[in-house]
Amino acid sequence: MLPEMTIPVPPSLSRLRRFPLDGKLLLFDRNTGWNALCEGAETAALRQRAPRVVQFGITNRCNLACGFCSRDLAAESAWTVESAFTMLAALAEQGVLEVAFGGGEPWAFFGFAELVRRLHDETPLAVNLTTNGLLLTSARLLAIAGAYGQIRLSLYEDNDWPARVAMLVAAGARFGVNWLLTPDRIDELEATVLRLAALGCRDVLILSYNGRDVGLHLSSDQAADVAARVSGLERALRGRVVLKLDVCWGERMEPVPRLFARTDCGAGRDFIVITSDKKLMPCSFHHVAIPVRDADDVMEIWRTRQSELHIAARDPGCARAPGFGLLR
Repeated sequence: MLPEMTIPVPPSLSRLRRFPLDGKLLLFDRNTGWNALCEGAETAALRQRAPRVVQFGITNRCNLACGFCSRDLAAESAWTVESAFTMLAALAEQGVLEVAFGGGEPWAFFGFAELVRRLHDETPLAVNLTTNGLLLTSARLLAIAGAYGQIRLSLYEDNDWPARVAMLVAAGARFGVNWLLTPDRIDELEATVLRLAALGCRDVLILSYNGRDVGLHLSSDQAADVAARVSGLERALRGRVVLKLDVCWGERMEPVPRLFARTDCGAGRDFIVITSDKKLMPCSFHHVAIPVRDADDVMEIWRTRQSELHIAARDPGCARAPGFGLLR
């Protein structure tokens, strides 16, 4: 029996999936995303045996052509429903808790709804996906109803996001939005978040830019301005909207309250990326990309090459780089 299975937990939490961390035990509900962290003498000997999340690039195809996109445009799309299911089911057996589909646009992958349902019905994985929403329909939402944890909708100027949000709200979908904050969008921050709240969105994640375009990076003064604005929004919307910042902001958002005291982003250990052309990366912005054939390859690399997976990404914006490696 695995050591984490012998640790007593309250009866109300016994149905949750157990995930060992170093000296701690994470309890996880895949349907709601609810977590409980247990720490004490009983958990002191536990050690993490797998990444918690696999971000899975199911396809490299996309129906948009955003200039800031991090995906490798030359990468092939090598997955089928069967091969993706085989890889992910095997990783679930190794202890992985969640798969987060991206790409590319997941709905551009033929058989995506079938894959989501199979993973929900035949594995213990939580299934999440990020989409630009343009290929999302009420029929497709119905096809995966009850089989996913959360949908993340990316906001762009050209994807009519208010209509996408309204569709998700009307369908009763579990969803949140991702919004890339660049210098020219700072003054839109409050209005955008408040409009999302009015439309019925209850989860907003603000992303920072990673890449070589100087004009998309925030200066120190701009980052401080954003931190103050986010803090004000959090106070105003408390209890109505969960307002979050992605880990790549790092210490630039120091005035904003933190859920955890840790400073490292967890790329390469807590989460990994598997690309559309079957490579393992620490995160989607990283230069390290190691070919893999199957789940055994993935786990062997995760166990033996942590020093390589833990280095900072070369492109500016990585929170592991001194000064975030910023160009200005």
